[in-house]
Amino acid sequence: MMAQIASWRAVTVAAMLMTLAAVVLSLALLLVLYDGQDRAELMVLSPVITTLVALPFSFFVWAQVRRNVLLKDELQQLVNRDRLTNVATRDFFFQQMRDAPGAYGTSLMIDIDEFKSVNDTYGHLAGDAVIARVARILCRNVRDRDIVCRFGGEEFIVFLHEQREESGFEIAERMRRTIEQDALEFNGTHLKVTVSIGGSLKESLEDVEVAIQEADNALYRAKNAGRNRTVFSNTRQEDAATRQIDLWERAD
Repeated sequence: MMAQIASWRAVTVAAMLMTLAAVVLSLALLLVLYDGQDRAELMVLSPVITTLVALPFSFFVWAQVRRNVLLKDELQQLVNRDRLTNVATRDFFFQQMRDAPGAYGTSLMIDIDEFKSVNDTYGHLAGDAVIARVARILCRNVRDRDIVCRFGGEEFIVFLHEQREESGFEIAERMRRTIEQDALEFNGTHLKVTVSIGGSLKESLEDVEVAIQEADNALYRAKNAGRNRTVFSNTRQEDAATRQIDLWERAD
């Protein structure tokens, strides 16, 4: 948003500078080409005439540049945001992480369980609706500084800035349970899905690819353990997670 504001300011300033430059140039030419009384009279009229001529031209240029800025913003939106879910694309996610090499936090790899059966049973439009609903739930459970990314198909990555394993696990479980309890109405049918989540801690200066691979391995274990659960790559955290899930299941 700040970059966009800066762009508008730059365009406006450029138009004003073009007009000012035209006035200064006309006065300089008068000083060179004329002298005496003619110069004095022309120097009074020249700035007015030049401004009247240059100002419309400058704002025509301003309008063209503004249009180009809008097109650039739209193109950037297409590149950075997934069209179905409006969350970050995979490329934009990695670019954001490269721009903050010192960032630490929790990486979550999230996969919709048995998603193929949704497509096979209700159709791909229903599958798209499920993906979009899951994305909205994920976004509601993170802060503005966190990143939600559609990694591909029915998979998402969430990066929780400055969240250690314990708080990251709590957020992941809140997401998982909300998705489990949520029902999507599609063409008169109530669709319910679950997700499996793998988590890992990304330390400062550690490559995000390493954390994602660890989260992906944890996701694989969550799938093999029966789906609809959260597993972290840290063994101690996994034990704590298992105990917490047992407590929740008993409470239910």
